[in-house]
Amino acid sequence: MDAGFFIAQPLQEGFEMQHVKFNRVNSSNLEGNIVVESILKIFWKDLGAYLQEDEYQMYAQHIRELVGYVDEFVTTGERNELAWEPFFDHGSKYGYLVASRDLPLEILLDMGNMFSESILNHVFHTHQLKFYEREAFGKILYITSKINTYSNQVVLGFQRWQDDSRNTLHDERRNQVLNRLPFSIVVYDEHGRLQFANTQALDHSRMRLEEVVGKTRDELRALDNRSTEPENMFRKVMSGERVRWRAADTNNVSDEGMYQVDKEMIPLFDESGQVNGSVTIVYSPISEKERLYNLHKQFSFVLNSMNSGLLILNQDFSLTSYNKKAEDVFGLAAEQVLGSSLLELYTRFTEKDMSNSKLYSSMKRGLPIRDREYSIMINGRTLTIRIDGNPIKNSQGVPVGYILIIDDQTELLAMREAMMRNEKFALIGQFAAGIAHEIRNPLTTVFGFLQLFASRAVQPDNFHDLTVKLLIPELDRANTILSDFLMVSRPQAPQRQLVITETFMADVLRLVESEANLRGVMLEVEAPSDLPSLNLDVQQMKQVFLNLCKNAFDVTPPGGKLVLRVKVENSDVQFEVIDEGPGILAEDLSHIFEPFYTTKEHGTGLGLPISHRIIEGHGGMLTVRSTEGVGTTFSIGIPFTP
Repeated sequence: MDAGFFIAQPLQEGFEMQHVKFNRVNSSNLEGNIVVESILKIFWKDLGAYLQEDEYQMYAQHIRELVGYVDEFVTTGERNELAWEPFFDHGSKYGYLVASRDLPLEILLDMGNMFSESILNHVFHTHQLKFYEREAFGKILYITSKINTYSNQVVLGFQRWQDDSRNTLHDERRNQVLNRLPFSIVVYDEHGRLQFANTQALDHSRMRLEEVVGKTRDELRALDNRSTEPENMFRKVMSGERVRWRAADTNNVSDEGMYQVDKEMIPLFDESGQVNGSVTIVYSPISEKERLYNLHKQFSFVLNSMNSGLLILNQDFSLTSYNKKAEDVFGLAAEQVLGSSLLELYTRFTEKDMSNSKLYSSMKRGLPIRDREYSIMINGRTLTIRIDGNPIKNSQGVPVGYILIIDDQTELLAMREAMMRNEKFALIGQFAAGIAHEIRNPLTTVFGFLQLFASRAVQPDNFHDLTVKLLIPELDRANTILSDFLMVSRPQAPQRQLVITETFMADVLRLVESEANLRGVMLEVEAPSDLPSLNLDVQQMKQVFLNLCKNAFDVTPPGGKLVLRVKVENSDVQFEVIDEGPGILAEDLSHIFEPFYTTKEHGTGLGLPISHRIIEGHGGMLTVRSTEGVGTTFSIGIPFTP
């Protein structure tokens, strides 16, 4: 029978156990694995407080299945990408589950690192792999890549729960806010069907929400036996106009007569700016004093329901309002900060001066603040926060205060850094595989020659000729590959000097003319006579043009044409290398600047990445556009100072 196991499937109302089966893996062979079982015991110490024992046993079975599949791959060498998908899916659901149980992210990340190390440890010791063997090296890189992907899926599942939790909390708080307002709120869609009514509106109509949701305006009139709003006003609102009117409240009659209530209908817009509904507000007929008191209560409740910290400052930048989320972000209670100057608070809790900062300068000048990120330390805690803000202006447009909105980015930044570390490990594996592949050929040649020489199959008289013709060229090739790789991974800073652009292009033309003549390719240069001078590292830039022209010669047929075009666009000098080759396939185009990616039989895949890094070092940009069957154009943009 094929082995199978259970995983926790997150649902809206909780978690349900769902059976998932993996074929071709026999988990019974994994029970005795000492490395896996020991790491599972360590994990139980961390997870025992967050998972029930049966849930953990299901997770442990999943880990055994995963290790079993790794063992199977090491044994067979068969790469089945689809077989990994259930493991990735379970990893995401596992991250979702432990996030819902309040497992700290730091523990999850530590467990992920320990898990990755244990898998590799298990592979090395169980299968006795030799890192220097070509097949073993490829398997290790493949397993490392898949385990990194698995770890990323766990973190993504963790973050998905946080996003879902925030969205659910946002909807609940929104409805709480609307239900606590002292006036009626009714929301319609663009067809006039009721979508939501708050508690005040339902109490007023003596109906329940489920009785009215989805009803049209005509159906609601029939149910309530009275008019809602004039139909012409609804048409105005659906055209984007906001309307307000006063009507008699037939449900509220006293000895003093019928109450009058103010009503307002406001259009709702979608992301494209189209009207997709409306909201009707019916204000209560109360005294002005009571109205102001209720507004203050509403305002305080809304502030404290926000998911962002909010600070309201008066004209002297003293704190007049400070919501609950701000208390959570900064770890400071409202009574510690209200009434104090922002400058004085910043100095007191960070021991730094804010008066010369760009943030304070923008606030003093009454300018808005957008997406500014700061790292600050308050009471020994390091916070990364994002700040947005707007001035508060009076009826004459004069700033009389300021609003700051604070979002805590500390945990999100930790997640991003963890994922970036995993991506770096995958990239290191890719680079290592590329170097090993490219250097293996010359090393094989040298090794073979030395074996022949050791077995006396090479005559001493021929040793000098073979060394010059065989050994030295192959070693030069290996050295060139390593030098090119270092150029990509750790490029040298350009040694710039002011260069006359026309002279530079003439030098480039002389370098490539002989190659063009040998290949029967016609060279054309298109350039104006008044080009601005450029600050260039001449040798590096010549290397770029030689790389691009050599690639063009390789694909341009005899009798074809290669065009070198120069022009000025805005503050850049644009160089274009245009060939008449077959073009670059769409699936290759997005990879051509990746190290070791090549479509040539004897190419190293380093020429274009080196060129790209050189142009970046000059503050410019190297781009490509290609049409299959027509040709390819590489464009180099180098900025100049007018």
